[in-house]
Amino acid sequence: MRTLHLGARAFIPVALAGAALFSLAPSTPASAAGSTTTEAAQIIHIARTKLGDRWRHGATGPRTFDCSGLVRYAYTRAGDGKVIRAGSLASARAMYRYFRAHGKASRTNPKIGDLVIWGGGTHVGIYIGNGKAISTLTSGVRIHRVHAVRARFTAYLHTGMSVQRLPAAVTIASTTAPTPSPQPTATPAPTPAPTAPAPTEPIVTPAPTPAPTETTAPQP
Repeated sequence: MRTLHLGARAFIPVALAGAALFSLAPSTPASAAGSTTTEAAQIIHIARTKLGDRWRHGATGPRTFDCSGLVRYAYTRAGDGKVIRAGSLASARAMYRYFRAHGKASRTNPKIGDLVIWGGGTHVGIYIGNGKAISTLTSGVRIHRVHAVRARFTAYLHTGMSVQRLPAAVTIASTTAPTPSPQPTATPAPTPAPTAPAPTEPIVTPAPTPAPTETTAPQP
């Protein structure tokens, strides 16, 4: 079993089962693919575009992340940063404490777009459906099974994003091509009537000037 490290603010060794760490381009989970018009689907799409990006402690993107940095980046880019208080909750532990205090943390019934907490708040990821999460490990942004991590699974933080639909303008813009505006019909210019050619003056060629005739002097 291979030992990895979570990309959290504290280094926590974990082990993932051989089949638990997925490729950088995994198939879309059925529960996420079933709805493309929810805030959760948009958040997951943004996070998945970062698969393979490197881990760096305290990084919040756009090319390197730690675990909470990826969560805050995806939610903020989707316009949902206020749901997880991205401006003030800068760690997995702070997110866990906030959601638990508001009665939105449990160990069951996860929905796509919810957050996943491990190790009592040492690591956080985004639930993508079918028992899988996307999070930043020290090997980079990866998709893995929730219960494949050796660090203790703690709770799901219920964000409600799976039932929040995207604004109509966003949905239409992503699926419908704009209708081109009709172009005005050009009116052809009238063809001018043919004009009779002006009379041409005859060209007069001057006659050649005869050479002067030499006069012979009279004989004496």
